[in-house]
Amino acid sequence: MSNIALETMQSLLQERLGIDKEKVTLNASLEDLGIDSLMQIELLFDFEDKYKIKVPDVTTKPVTIGDLLAIVEPFIPKN
Repeated sequence: MSNIALETMQSLLQERLGIDKEKVTLNASLEDLGIDSLMQIELLFDFEDKYKIKVPDVTTKPVTIGDLLAIVEPFIPKN
């Protein structure tokens, strides 16, 4: 997992929900952080907008931040 994806997620969650960046770790539970399925979709859209990518429809339900990042990371351009 790249640091850039995690840092982006930390920033997005801090901006959107006021969640401390330190709480947003790969193993952090989405449910514990208050991230419901609608927020997951919004976060995926945020990644698409930020990196100008298209993430295919999600077929599995992510449980952790790491699971959610695993969906978007393959599409983030490597610099």
